[in-house]
This record gives sequence, C-alpha cells and structure tokens, in this order.
Amino acid sequence: MKIGELSRRCEVSIRMLRYYEAEGLLKPRRTASGYRDYGPLDEQAVERIKLLGSAGMTLATIRQFAECIRGEGRIFEP
Repeated sequence: MKIGELSRRCEVSIRMLRYYEAEGLLKPRRTASGYRDYGPLDEQAVERIKLLGSAGMTLATIRQFAECIRGEGRIFEP
C-alpha cells in the first residue's frame, strides 16, 4: 500500500510516517519507481509505535524497541 493509504488506515499523518522512517522505526520497501510500498507488518509497526507513544514513551525510547516493533507476532517479541 502507498503512504496515503497507510496514513488513512492508521490515522497518522504522512509527515509523521516519513518522520518514523527517518528515525529508523519504519523500513518500507520501494517500488521500481521509488515509491514507498508498505505492507501489513508496517501497519502493525505504526500501531505499536502509537501504543508506546500513548503510554508516554518518547521516540528515542521507542527506537530502542525497533526490532520488537517490526516483529511478525501479535505481541512484542524481544
């Protein structure tokens, strides 16, 4: 899915998604033409980032959990 669709589905601005990527929290694939291509795991990662942020964690702290955030399981996995 493209960045606009992910933005709508997760209720996060496009600018914030780009910021998450710049901070190393998201690593979307790129199409041959250079567009970001997000999948279900990226959507799950954004939801987890939002959850941790709502718990009061800063992005610097959340970044320490980046590998757990991008995991495939339904729960955070160390």
